[in-house]
Amino acid sequence: MKTSHYEKRLFEVGVAVFLAVLISAFAAQGATEWKPTKPIQFVVPYGPGGGSDVLGRSISNIISTDKLCPVPLIVVNQAGGSGTIGTTSVAQSKGATNMLLTFISGQVAAPLVAGKGAATYHDLTLIAGLAIDEQLVVVKTDSPFKTIEDAIAAAKKSPGTLTIGGTATGQEDQMCNRLFEKACDIKLRYIPFNSGGECITALLGKHVDMIWANPSEFVPQWDAKMVRPLAVAKETRLPEFSDCPTFKEKSYNVTFKMFRGIAAPPGIPAETAAYYENLMKRMSGTAGWKEKYLKQYMLSPMWMGSREFAKFVVENEKLFNEILRDLGLLK
Repeated sequence: MKTSHYEKRLFEVGVAVFLAVLISAFAAQGATEWKPTKPIQFVVPYGPGGGSDVLGRSISNIISTDKLCPVPLIVVNQAGGSGTIGTTSVAQSKGATNMLLTFISGQVAAPLVAGKGAATYHDLTLIAGLAIDEQLVVVKTDSPFKTIEDAIAAAKKSPGTLTIGGTATGQEDQMCNRLFEKACDIKLRYIPFNSGGECITALLGKHVDMIWANPSEFVPQWDAKMVRPLAVAKETRLPEFSDCPTFKEKSYNVTFKMFRGIAAPPGIPAETAAYYENLMKRMSGTAGWKEKYLKQYMLSPMWMGSREFAKFVVENEKLFNEILRDLGLLK
């Protein structure tokens, strides 16, 4: 009897969770006999300047500064394909013990859109969940839109003409944008870029009217008074942006939890995966992580070991499926 696609997916999810349980068991037992002996290639599947790039370089610097690992983590940007190119390259490096990957919610969504051939989280070893990043609508300081209501009014006046930039197609920014459009009954023209850095450049060059961005992608420009946020897709205001309202305050149901975590190639030994989970656990407890990453870039802490992280990713995939189908990116 043929196995249905649904049954196959359930089996794949079961395998992923089982492997995560095994990794967590090793980690809980302090299985740290294995240690890397050569530099670790730390793949960031997006361009320089974006949130994933900031995540990878922050982790690399903290681990180096605190001497948490005997070898360096060397950040390598492999942008393209909405994160699928770098992700797939890691997925194809089966058994490679000196390789890690920044893994965010967009890497769950992108393969759903790309279809056959793109690596999914089933093709990776999930290591840990580290933080929740926040999504904001950002404009130039001299923008005519002083409030989110101004932008909504302009979008209603000229449907489909107001431009808003975001990282990639079918990922967090576009999914947030769809929630925004539905909640406000508007139509925007979404412009995809390869990274948050490109989005900021486009905004400053007045190539788009607004962008979706994480704090890490625009804080330097905000400090320089070049940009300002209009609204945040969070339940509560960010303390650092106390003047920036949430969408919910304005009676628009737009909230989104963008996660940031770590993955590794498939087929690595359980003790290797446990070492990396323990490494990330120790890293997340440092002052550098708390002050120079979470606080500086305004992320919410979210430690999840491999087992919990695997379940969290499965739940997010269900939500992303719904939004992407509404966008018309999935059949």
